[in-house]
Amino acid sequence: MKKKYFIAVFLIAIICILSIGYAVFKSELTITSSANITSNWDIEITSINVKSISGHATKAIEPVISGTTATFKTNLESPGDSMTYEVTVTNNGNVDAKVDKIETTDSLNPAITFTTNGINQNDLLEAGQSASFEVTTAYSDGINTQPDDIAATFSLKLTYIQNT
Repeated sequence: MKKKYFIAVFLIAIICILSIGYAVFKSELTITSSANITSNWDIEITSINVKSISGHATKAIEPVISGTTATFKTNLESPGDSMTYEVTVTNNGNVDAKVDKIETTDSLNPAITFTTNGINQNDLLEAGQSASFEVTTAYSDGINTQPDDIAATFSLKLTYIQNT
């Protein structure tokens, strides 16, 4: 009987020790975290200057800039007249970007052409850097008679995406 009593006390003691050990080592682990995005996306056309003039071309109005869109209106008198603008785009942000799209309005006037040079899709514009390219409005050399429509206004829109 003493032996049964001793085994019962021993088992109760083991159960108590295991229960206390489980309670001591069982704890709830809570991990909390937070994050803030500190990137700054700020790409814009910062200047447009006349680079060259051919013939009797003149600015009808100063180019109008709105973010990454610019509108040009040039007076052209005769075939061969053209005006080339230098456009500067600046990445004032802290995220590298690349050109996703270069959109220009189509000329409905076959006598007037509008071209870009020095900028291409996927060109990289690093944070804090600027890039320049050319935009040319021209009176087409292939025109032999004065067109009925002598005006055209062109817009250029640049779309940038984050460089990955």
